[in-house]
Amino acid sequence: MQIRKLFRAEMAHSVPGAYTKRCNYLHGHSYKFEVFLRSDSPNSSQMVVDFRAAKDMGLNDLYDSFDHSVMLWARDPVARLIQRVNPKRHLIVPFTPTAEMIAKACFVVSQAIIQTGASLSGEAGVIVERVIVHETETGYGSFSVSDVGNDRFPAVDFPKWRISAGVQSEWKNKAWFKKALAYLKRNPA
Repeated sequence: MQIRKLFRAEMAHSVPGAYTKRCNYLHGHSYKFEVFLRSDSPNSSQMVVDFRAAKDMGLNDLYDSFDHSVMLWARDPVARLIQRVNPKRHLIVPFTPTAEMIAKACFVVSQAIIQTGASLSGEAGVIVERVIVHETETGYGSFSVSDVGNDRFPAVDFPKWRISAGVQSEWKNKAWFKKALAYLKRNPA
């Protein structure tokens, strides 16, 4: 059985070297993140996982991290200026923040959250099956279970992410980050 949880964020990024010249420079999008969760075992309420429980495990904090933030590749020259561009809300990552790479990153980190989070609604055997990142109304990137181990895109390397203190201060459940970080240090993706 599968469920879908939708998250939204207004986020800026840049894609150095993109074919579309407008994308080479700092710009923003109204992102939608679709997270598909699957389990063959229902909880006591006959759910995959309660929607609220999935959010409270840390998924809401992860996706809220993107809202009104700037996400930049660590090698982007603008990343050196981030304290002047958006000092409170930014994420500096070891990959170019394209829709495809953000989808892969969200899949990997969401899976780590689900694997390490407490069972809040009696769920069991829940996995992240797919994440779709809508960058625009007409374009999205997707990463799913079938892509794991087969893609040749860069590693997400979550331990190298630099997430601003302003973003971290707004997390309601700060434990998700430490657990996911430890999990992904042991199981790099």
